[in-house]
Amino acid sequence: MLAENADYLNKKLQLEAFEFSYGSGSTGSLRLRKAMSAHINRHFHPHLPVQPEQLRFANGITSLCEMLAFATCDAGDYLLLSRPIYQAFQSDWGTRANVKCEYVSFGDTDQFSTDAVSIYKDAILSARQAGKCIRALILCNPHNPLGKCYTKDTLIGMMRLCNEHQIHLVMDEVYALSVYDVPDKHAVPFTSALSLPTDEYIDPKYFHHLYGFSKDFAAGGIRLGSCYTRSEELNNALDAVSLFGTSGNINELIGCLILEDQDYLSHFLDLSRKRLSDNNVLARKLLDKHGIDYYKGANAGFFLWINLRPWLPEIDEAEDAWKAEDMLTHKLFENQVYITNGKALSADEPGWYRLIFAQDPEIVKVGIE
Repeated sequence: MLAENADYLNKKLQLEAFEFSYGSGSTGSLRLRKAMSAHINRHFHPHLPVQPEQLRFANGITSLCEMLAFATCDAGDYLLLSRPIYQAFQSDWGTRANVKCEYVSFGDTDQFSTDAVSIYKDAILSARQAGKCIRALILCNPHNPLGKCYTKDTLIGMMRLCNEHQIHLVMDEVYALSVYDVPDKHAVPFTSALSLPTDEYIDPKYFHHLYGFSKDFAAGGIRLGSCYTRSEELNNALDAVSLFGTSGNINELIGCLILEDQDYLSHFLDLSRKRLSDNNVLARKLLDKHGIDYYKGANAGFFLWINLRPWLPEIDEAEDAWKAEDMLTHKLFENQVYITNGKALSADEPGWYRLIFAQDPEIVKVGIE
């Protein structure tokens, strides 16, 4: 999909003098915010229409996460995350804002089911008993690296839980339009948290939504991410630090051109979902052929969560169990196979890896073979 973007923008992009100025603000131009609000209202079916003034832009969700960390937390506070989880949250929230991560394990419980809500609650209570202040909780919907979506009832349960304990719920829905059909009975259709009557379950000051161009639009290089919140206080706080995460006029212009051209965008998204579905099925067939197990229910995103535990090298019982995964990861790298290891993604046990199949099918075949 990178080539499709390049072809389109090489025909459409015309730079004016304005693009080389400081622009109209550090949190996104009015044109960009109008275009994104229209996009979200069209595709996410929000219960309350998203207004341009409720959006703040930065140079990617990474910067927005750091801005949220400074705005919602004090140094030493904690962010609650599931296991496994996207590896960058720890650095996004922790490197400069010094917010620590508290991870939740689910054992045999499906973390996308309503049963998971009580496990999150136990984690909050246990953390507080240990003197840890949980200020925020992130849900990736669809999930990275599991590629699965949350049910409506689970989302409602999580909203109620965060409201009860006065915790900021940050919904990362960056893969929202990268959901596709797969032959998997465990797959769950995507429900955006925005589509629910959130006011019935959580105070708006605790509910925030992240989206961006890097995944659904295959445009991580233009560095544009958005944060939606109805909290005026939070938006003021984001405005106060926005100069450190400004994207730039040319990036914003590219974003506007894509968002405003519904014919191009509809074709692009349909083609992207078709290719992702085809590659997901291809990767499953190859994994099945070689007896490699993987997490069931993945119908979103660019990846499968695969189990390479049977291929972990033997180590001395006295050694750290993660050493075996480190050795296998090194061996894969030596053979020019790059997949993210479970240790980096805060997995519960060694041997699980995130396999990205959003590549040319031949690359997928060679990599798995």
